[in-house]
Amino acid sequence: MNILLVAHERNLGGASKSLVTLASELQQKGHKVVVVLPFGFGQVHQKLTELQISVYVVFFGWWMMPSYWNWVLKFAFRMLYVTEMIPVIRIMKIAEKEQIQIIHSNSSAIDVGARAARKAGLPHVWHFREFGDADFQLEYLKGRVKSCQFVVDTNGKVVFISKNLRNYYHAEIADKFCRVIYNGIPQDFLYQKRYIFPKSKIIFLIAGNLHRNKRQDLALQAAGILRKRGYDNFELWIAGAASAMRDSQKYEEELRESAGRDLKSCCKFLGFVSDMGKLRQETDIELVCSNREAFGRVTVEAMMAGNPVIGTDTGANPELIEDQKLGRLFRNGDAEDLADKMQWFLDDPELIEKCGREAYSFARDSFSSGLNTENIEKLYQEIYSKRSEK
Repeated sequence: MNILLVAHERNLGGASKSLVTLASELQQKGHKVVVVLPFGFGQVHQKLTELQISVYVVFFGWWMMPSYWNWVLKFAFRMLYVTEMIPVIRIMKIAEKEQIQIIHSNSSAIDVGARAARKAGLPHVWHFREFGDADFQLEYLKGRVKSCQFVVDTNGKVVFISKNLRNYYHAEIADKFCRVIYNGIPQDFLYQKRYIFPKSKIIFLIAGNLHRNKRQDLALQAAGILRKRGYDNFELWIAGAASAMRDSQKYEEELRESAGRDLKSCCKFLGFVSDMGKLRQETDIELVCSNREAFGRVTVEAMMAGNPVIGTDTGANPELIEDQKLGRLFRNGDAEDLADKMQWFLDDPELIEKCGREAYSFARDSFSSGLNTENIEKLYQEIYSKRSEK
């Protein structure tokens, strides 16, 4: 099958990592894969080029914008969107040139792929990987209801990466238009860990870019609570860097200031880490403190490394983390409850190995990239066969 994937960003965030893996595995299975990127530079372009996957660069904007922008920025963004017919036509022509049979948009934040598919008379798969407003403070330019109606009216299917995310759109998008397919993680992330206890220090790790919605501040608060309770047998490692956004950089300053006041001896800022596999060999338990994860790639990566996860009880976390078996769930935004769950492991370190082994087996069997690619491939065939029957 000839497949056109439309990406929405230049750097390798979770969504783009999934796209690169999917593109590579589809190509290995004999499909022709072409990717459209909005930028001719960046990590995504570099990785796809390394994998010898065909790439076209077509600049386009999103049909979502930050809700916190002022009216001037929102007006300018709407004016830019008016010109989107140009990239739509370019993508349509690429589809014709490459004899594309199905177009697949990698994010709910963009609509150019769907518009090009409609114009070319092709089926379309729309991958919803984010809540939008609830996790990234994004809003639809045309409003949620009208935008979802456009989604429904587009020939094809919507893929949701968790049941929780699918339920978030339950009122606007009926089940017949949907499919829940969990993200897949490459087998490279699987690591048979050696657990060595007792240890003088239990290492908690929180990984991810330094953004307020990731709630690294909550992890620091919980660490401070544990210190006040008399626990000194742990460290908190924060892996991740601030983005180019001013607020992200300000947030990093706030985090460092907070840790510097009370947690100098037990908190480490590691910055950007290129080899997370090696880092996870040194750590014991991972924290996922974000307010709402649409899936939780970092959660699955942690489990694949044999690390139990303590995560919020919101978003897709309850689908991934069986409490007291694979890790722990804590009340969203509650630093005291997070400290309680961290203490659960500190009081009985043998639980780290017990939960870690269970988490490893669960992630290995449930979230492999091969399984994800197979499910997406079946969906393509289902959609295209129905189209051929008409």
